[in-house]
Amino acid sequence: MSKKEKVPESVLRCVTALRSAKSDNDRFASLFVVTKLIKADECDQHSLKLLYDAIGFNFLNRLLKSTEVPQDCPPFIYKSIALSIVSCFCGVPEIVESDSILSIIPVLLDIVSTSDTEDMEDNLMLVSDCYTCIQAIAFFESGRKALLSQGCLLKLTEVYVEEMFRHDQALQLLVYISSKEGKHLWDGHEEPFKQLVKRLANDFNGDTTEKKFELCKMLAVFLSNGPRLPVVELQKEDWPQHTLLTLESILCSRIGTSQRDSALQLIARLLEIMGIGWGLKFGPNPRQFLLLLVNLACVEVRMKLEDRTLEQAIESADILVACYSVVELFITFMTSQGFLDFDAKQREQAYCALKGAVGSILAVLHQTDEEFSHEWTIPVTDRRTEFVCASIRILGSWLAEETSSMKEEVCAVLPFIITVCSRMYDERKLGTISDMPDPLRFMLPAFCHLAAEDAPRKIMLCQKLPQLLYDYLLYQWSIFSKWLALQPTVAADWLHVHTTPEEEDVAEANRPESESAIILVCGVFMNLAVLEPELVATDVVFAQLLKFCITNLQPLVHRQDFIVLLGNVAVLGLLLLRHHTWKYAQGDSAAFRYIQGTVSFLWDAHNSEESCDSLSLVISLRYKRDWPDLAELWFLGMQGLSNVMSKLDWIVEFIVDSGWPQEMMKSLSRIVAGAIDANTRTAYEDFLCCLLRAQPAKVRAVILENRGQEVYEVWKKLRYTYMTLDGPAANLLSALRKHNYTIGLITNGPSRSQWEKIAQIGAEDYFDSILVSGDLNCEKPQPEIFHLACQQLNVHPNKSCMIGDKLETDILGGKLAGLAATFWIPLNPLERATSSDEMPNFTIESLMDLAPIFGISPEEIR
Repeated sequence: MSKKEKVPESVLRCVTALRSAKSDNDRFASLFVVTKLIKADECDQHSLKLLYDAIGFNFLNRLLKSTEVPQDCPPFIYKSIALSIVSCFCGVPEIVESDSILSIIPVLLDIVSTSDTEDMEDNLMLVSDCYTCIQAIAFFESGRKALLSQGCLLKLTEVYVEEMFRHDQALQLLVYISSKEGKHLWDGHEEPFKQLVKRLANDFNGDTTEKKFELCKMLAVFLSNGPRLPVVELQKEDWPQHTLLTLESILCSRIGTSQRDSALQLIARLLEIMGIGWGLKFGPNPRQFLLLLVNLACVEVRMKLEDRTLEQAIESADILVACYSVVELFITFMTSQGFLDFDAKQREQAYCALKGAVGSILAVLHQTDEEFSHEWTIPVTDRRTEFVCASIRILGSWLAEETSSMKEEVCAVLPFIITVCSRMYDERKLGTISDMPDPLRFMLPAFCHLAAEDAPRKIMLCQKLPQLLYDYLLYQWSIFSKWLALQPTVAADWLHVHTTPEEEDVAEANRPESESAIILVCGVFMNLAVLEPELVATDVVFAQLLKFCITNLQPLVHRQDFIVLLGNVAVLGLLLLRHHTWKYAQGDSAAFRYIQGTVSFLWDAHNSEESCDSLSLVISLRYKRDWPDLAELWFLGMQGLSNVMSKLDWIVEFIVDSGWPQEMMKSLSRIVAGAIDANTRTAYEDFLCCLLRAQPAKVRAVILENRGQEVYEVWKKLRYTYMTLDGPAANLLSALRKHNYTIGLITNGPSRSQWEKIAQIGAEDYFDSILVSGDLNCEKPQPEIFHLACQQLNVHPNKSCMIGDKLETDILGGKLAGLAATFWIPLNPLERATSSDEMPNFTIESLMDLAPIFGISPEEIR
């Protein structure tokens, strides 16, 4: 049967009448016949298309553009008729997407943006028909592009903000378009966006009806798909605080599941923008509310994931994404001072909730791995891929802070995670899809920590992670170097230029993400370089990586604003060069420039010129802001340079000729006692000793020429004056041994200087075992040196404890070795652990606090 035979007779009669019309008057008459003859249920899309073609767009266009109307008729009568007709055909995609309909967009937008004028008071139906047409057009991608090209974003925003007629429909349109077009929609329109969000937030906070939850969903859409707004500016606004308090009231009330989900989605996005720390500033009991929030999110994650397949979990993707966001924010918050201000019970409650949620994520990833036979070939645009990547992101966040729990579960899914990371990276390189998830980037902090542990490190090596990371490093470096080439050179006095918090916020936001990715990749490779020396010496990937460091360090040396990146590339190169010195025995020009840049990084870190009296050695201003990220790098770099000097004579010659040792000696000669950090002083001492051992004749002359013997004797006298086993400490050690405790001492450093210190203070009388890293092939925080100490003391690691003052070596090493407990005595009361791996079991103020813990009475240590 043909289409014509399917068309109702009434429709065919009307089509014939419309086609035979000789004038516009005849068409008007025929249109009235249409309304009389045709019933709504007789019109399918084909029939509507026949009627539309019979009417003809030219006729409708003449009506829309006509400015002459019959006497005593409203001025918009023709427009109203035309739009009433067009709105009847908005359910037919072929009509809505046609060039003719898209061409009337300017007329539609003009009418809705002037809907509050006096001329429109009697034409409200006209405005409603306009919105019907715009909504139909916005349904299609081509329609949205046409609308946006005609400025619909700003016009609809104005309609809503100014509360014009049908502004609620304008808002719904903006929500729909924002959800479809994504974050780039508002680029260049930040101010209208702020006005829109402020108005919507005020409506949400002030509403007392069920409409409140619809507004809640809309606000979440805008915050998820809006431009990046400076937090400093938002903190000056009232609406974020009022919105937070409104959401607190909602979530602490008895509400339905859908209402709770809407509130969770909005508060997750709000805290993503403003931060957990900001959330602690408002409300009657903000800590308790944040604990409630993280518990809600974690419970929701467990309910939606436990005993569910991937397909079942994706059915709850919207609320899971919000809960994932809250979980990730709180995991990061766990390492801050704000979390330490919570009492112990609150911290334990939050930790247990987060651990349960992460456990559920591990379970669903493991199940997915089994279901897809340890491969991942699902299209990257598939929701399953997006969900798996989001789950990996949360797991990466957790493992970046906590690697001591659920080790077996993590190792079980690690191959699958690396498989997904590799697949997504391959797709990313093709560049065919924008805004693609990057699970490898999410996992980099976790890989840094996992590389320090034997079991996960073996899995990572088996899965060829070094090759993947090297390729990823080159990819990110290409992005970064292209960006860097377009940046102006930063003036030498840039640190002295006053900038506002707003300007700093914008500057930080404009730095490429590739910078932090490169730094994290370097961190993973540094751990591998320390813990897998044989692999580093033989695997071609590490030889290529060393060449990368040597080649690419120089562009960073003269940049004033990328000191952390410079330090990572420089120090990684040193750790690798130690195992490849035979390739650079003669020192080519590239290697020479690399060493020159590395020495510059290490030399410039400290000076006395910037101190108040020139008698103290201080951290250079250029380094000071980033010193928490640079301190460990600097010490590792000093040690790394010491290691390669003994094998490459040309490096020693360059260092001596550079004047650095001479400057070091001069600084030490004029720095007053106590005006140099003890660790820095030790680093200088060890470096000069290694330099002397490498070329005794040449370096001894340099040292003596610069008052070396005098400096050394004065320094040694002062050092051993302050470095003693005082009465109470010695008494405590003696009392511990009387109570049948065995005591060991582990110290990092060169053998000769460390044993000299040990003998000077008489430590051998108080310890049953003493290990110096310079005598061994391992050092703190490597577990091997702790296990060797336990072996010498004839005690199992889980029956031992570690007491130390350095988080990154003493405490981290004790935890990695599986000791029963770690006690930290901070040298600086403001120092805090930077990750859960370094979080001690106990923090004490002095060695004497150990006495009651180990059953020593006060009388025994007096």
